[in-house]
Amino acid sequence: MCDCKNIGFGTYDNATAILLETDKCLYIDNCILNELQDLWELGVVTFASCCGHNKINGSIIVSPQNITQMKLLGYIESDKLDWFYPKSIPITNKFNDREL
Repeated sequence: MCDCKNIGFGTYDNATAILLETDKCLYIDNCILNELQDLWELGVVTFASCCGHNKINGSIIVSPQNITQMKLLGYIESDKLDWFYPKSIPITNKFNDREL
């Protein structure tokens, strides 16, 4: 469940910093961090995922090579190519992904 309250996009107010081996730092929304870590352990490559901050539907963007794997894991694909909805955050019908 997304626990963001008044968190804006592009901020790190409810995120965890993860230092990569390349010395690059990633900020991952706390609401989906555990889910992404589970996917990484399964070899899923993710990009720019977001919990949605209770403003839009959350998204997990994956490498094209992982699309079939995500479907086999039971993830629901959004209207956008390579985007899936997180399982840890409810999908709402009040947001139209085509407008994002």
